Amino acid sequence: MKNLSFSQVDAGAWIDKDAILDDLKRYEEALRECDKTIRSDPGYVDAWINKGILLYLLGRYEEALAISDTAIHLDPDDGMAWNNRGSILQCLGRYEDALSAFGEALRCNPEYSDAWNNRGSVLSCLERYEEALLSCDQAILFDPEYSDAWNNRGNVLNCLGRYEEALLAFDKAIQFEEKDTGTTAGRIPPGR
Repeated sequence: MKNLSFSQVDAGAWIDKDAILDDLKRYEEALRECDKTIRSDPGYVDAWINKGILLYLLGRYEEALAISDTAIHLDPDDGMAWNNRGSILQCLGRYEDALSAFGEALRCNPEYSDAWNNRGSVLSCLERYEEALLSCDQAILFDPEYSDAWNNRGNVLNCLGRYEEALLAFDKAIQFEEKDTGTTAGRIPPGR
């Protein structure tokens, strides 16, 4: 077992507290806990990722993007950081940049269902529906009960005029949403 320094133990406790505050929608307080973690251990990538998510949830997208870039600078192979960067860029309407970020997330982890789903979403924004559908299908391949991917697939099929298939996809989304625990740890929630 790897020995942890005192600051790493403190950082872990702060990040756990941050997660609870996030669940309670106490984002400003959670943001302060993230800042404590970062002061304690500036190289702790998860703290930077969480801070970016909180800023995103607070609607502070440009700040969230800068924090996401810091996380990527610390670990260029962190797929979650790239995925979150893509979600922020998509929210800012920078679709081509978002597509590139999702590509980087998939370079880091080719089986990352969130990145595949988000890639499908941004391709849909670009009206590249056939590619979007392929990305949704990849997300579902790696996580067959991923309700957001099924919902996204339904939206893409609707845009393609494939209405019966869209209805089936929406039924799956509803089925799996009912089973979902609602956790989105480490990812920016879709549809912001």
